[in-house]
Amino acid sequence: MNKFLDLLDNIREGAPAPLGFGASRAEKLPGIALISLVSRDHKKAITMVSKASVDAVIIEGLTTPSDVKTIAKPLGKTPWGAKVSELSEGQAQEYQDDGSDLVVFNVEGTAASNLVCDQIARVLCVDISLEEDKLRALASLPVDVFLLSMKDVSSPWGIQDLANLSVISRRVDKYILLEVSEPPTGKDLEALRDIGVNGIVINTSEASAKIYKDLKQSLINMPRPKHSRRDRTRAILPGASFNQEPEPDSQEQEEPEDE
Repeated sequence: MNKFLDLLDNIREGAPAPLGFGASRAEKLPGIALISLVSRDHKKAITMVSKASVDAVIIEGLTTPSDVKTIAKPLGKTPWGAKVSELSEGQAQEYQDDGSDLVVFNVEGTAASNLVCDQIARVLCVDISLEEDKLRALASLPVDVFLLSMKDVSSPWGIQDLANLSVISRRVDKYILLEVSEPPTGKDLEALRDIGVNGIVINTSEASAKIYKDLKQSLINMPRPKHSRRDRTRAILPGASFNQEPEPDSQEQEEPEDE
């Protein structure tokens, strides 16, 4: 059981309603997970995000799994993990043993043995401009999440921005995290959710406590996704046979003629 993947599962599918007459109403989930990236001033930044109601925290720039564990203590039950440039043999297991819920890494310099450590969420950094054949190869790897960086995009998001993102999000069966430098707003958030984004990642060096708080509220207030008319048409067409005459049964035996 992994807290980070459970979080993404619940946001995508919706948390189950509590059972029983006396059960309290389930907490409203955000439309997209809000994830903080802490890459410097670690103690100060961790203190800030621990009060900002973020959904998960990625810690970058520390040397060992035990360093990450020590700095993450104020986060309590919030899922957390490390971002590293490469993973040497057995290192994912070390992060898992020290309490990390996730580990973020690159293809280059990562030992294959780390991919079979399946109790920790494996997050792979992927270039948004990746060629299709390389994308297919990465999509076949046993990782759980792709992290895409689109820090050069500013609001409002354009159709081309979404098209660049959809090349990956629509062709893989991984959760998609999107690193941005400024928070998307309003309808941009809905568009990103509908194109397949499961989490927004913002560095603490680019976001204040108020920015996190306001973005989290916007994510909580997102309306439920709606199926477009085009989606409904596609869903109905295969079964739209109610106006057609039934085909004769080719297996039905003909009645014998009277002699």
